[in-house]
Amino acid sequence: MKRILLVDDSPVQLRMLDLLLRDKYEILTSASGHEGIRYAKKEHPDLILLDYDMPTMSGKEMFEELQETEDTKDIPVVFLTGVHEREDVAEVLKLRPQAYLLKPVDQDLLLKTIKKILSES
Repeated sequence: MKRILLVDDSPVQLRMLDLLLRDKYEILTSASGHEGIRYAKKEHPDLILLDYDMPTMSGKEMFEELQETEDTKDIPVVFLTGVHEREDVAEVLKLRPQAYLLKPVDQDLLLKTIKKILSES
């Protein structure tokens, strides 16, 4: 079973995503970027769903650190975020994540995106 790491500072968002995905995937959850990096290094998930706007370490900072680490640089990342500002979106897209989906995320679009990424990896 493919493993997905959910990283979001919102317990509600984590719970919603867990309920949506747990029948099809093994789910790991993290409430912070620092913890998310530890999980990614230890558990080697097949995909990371990452919130952009988090305290302490942003999703962008976490993604950059994952990209700089040999063990985690090839893990696909999808940003799930409420950040719509053009400059922020442009900054994230420069990092080349697998996808960038706006919250509230359309469940069908999310499932299709995950399926496409995991079938390619």
